[in-house]
Amino acid sequence: MRLTQEEISEAHSLDVAADDGMKPLGIHDWYIVPRMASSILAIGDELVGGFTLDTNSHWMAERLRLLGYPVKRITAVRDRPREIVEQLRRELADAELSHVFVSGGLGPTPDDRTFASVAEALGRDLIVWEETRAKIERRVRRMHEAGLLDSGEVTEGNLRMARIPAEPAHVFKNRRGMAPGVVYQMDGKQLFVLPGVPLELKGIFTDELEPEFLAGGAAATVRELRFRFAVEARFYPLMRELEEKFPDVSVGSYPNFETKELVIRCLGSDPKRVDEVIQLIRRRSADLGMTADVG
Repeated sequence: MRLTQEEISEAHSLDVAADDGMKPLGIHDWYIVPRMASSILAIGDELVGGFTLDTNSHWMAERLRLLGYPVKRITAVRDRPREIVEQLRRELADAELSHVFVSGGLGPTPDDRTFASVAEALGRDLIVWEETRAKIERRVRRMHEAGLLDSGEVTEGNLRMARIPAEPAHVFKNRRGMAPGVVYQMDGKQLFVLPGVPLELKGIFTDELEPEFLAGGAAATVRELRFRFAVEARFYPLMRELEEKFPDVSVGSYPNFETKELVIRCLGSDPKRVDEVIQLIRRRSADLGMTADVG
């Protein structure tokens, strides 16, 4: 299925003065929130401290946009129960969100506190999920037989991964690890709690979560125009006009300093409205001496 269409145009060369640096206009910091919007809460001292790059959130944000559940907000917090609980309650209280995704902190060590924090935020007890416990026992036994572990006994750390908040709507299998992914439903929202290991998170998301819980979305229409050697500031009046006339279409300008390319990106739920904006930008850019190629 083709989700986006890229229109590429190359402007005529312009004389760009040294002080004509291409800086973001900053007038489209708002985001059009659709009927079904998501948020991502990434948990881990390693993320907040700058030790680990949060590739999970970037990957999920792209997948959710393509699936029709665009992300309104991405937040990272430390492995502190109070901070996790407070931020999770903010996400669940946001009326514009239909899906909340939490990642990280589900491992066997004492600093993995996400399940306990989710239980507190939801007002639920922690319980041992027997299917997960049995799976952990089998995996530990196999790893011991393969010489990867000194003992085949399940440790307290292993069992931590089988303790989840009560009353899950669904528990994912996680074929690539021990910690399960879990779904909770409340007040019209779905809360997904996923492991922070990228291989495990992506496996659960693509194999189980996406086909079962995200099949009903409608992706936004994205169109782009690209200009070479364009001065971004010259688009400012047009961007203001588009903001007022097309409030349902998000229009942003993104300069690339290395290639000297300026991308005007339009995003919206109605393809006809997005195309109207693209055609208007084409006409106005011609007035500015930047005639777009027909592609």
